[in-house]
Amino acid sequence: MPRLPRRSLAAPAFVLLASSCASTSDKVESAPPEPPLKPCGTEVVRRGDGYDGAARECIWQAYKDREPAVFTTTRYTIEGDPITYRLEVTLTGVVVVVNSKDRYAQQGTFRHTCRNLERIAQDGTENRFGFALSACAGGGADRFAVP
Repeated sequence: MPRLPRRSLAAPAFVLLASSCASTSDKVESAPPEPPLKPCGTEVVRRGDGYDGAARECIWQAYKDREPAVFTTTRYTIEGDPITYRLEVTLTGVVVVVNSKDRYAQQGTFRHTCRNLERIAQDGTENRFGFALSACAGGGADRFAVP
């Protein structure tokens, strides 16, 4: 009895698979892309030195105008441990990423998404300000301050 050649199902399956991946004229709706963040600046504060009022004013104004922007501040504890706060003003609020290397407190990176940002005076100074954030989600706090 002669042997019939075995036909592979791989070729027809490949054709079906390829045809199902063909592009169609249906467009998938997606959210509009986020505009780029305007850089407001970066400050590094050690023992009170390094405060950048212009960078802080920039992020504050961006928040009031709902203009996407970013500001980063790194503060050092008395023991010399850095805590970095990255504030990103978005179209819907403020994202704050805190990177703490404070050996006497909780360490790690924490991301907060907040609706409200307020300007607050820093202790013992007349012309320096920090920020209070509220209505926050993620990161484990509903309210917190960025010195």
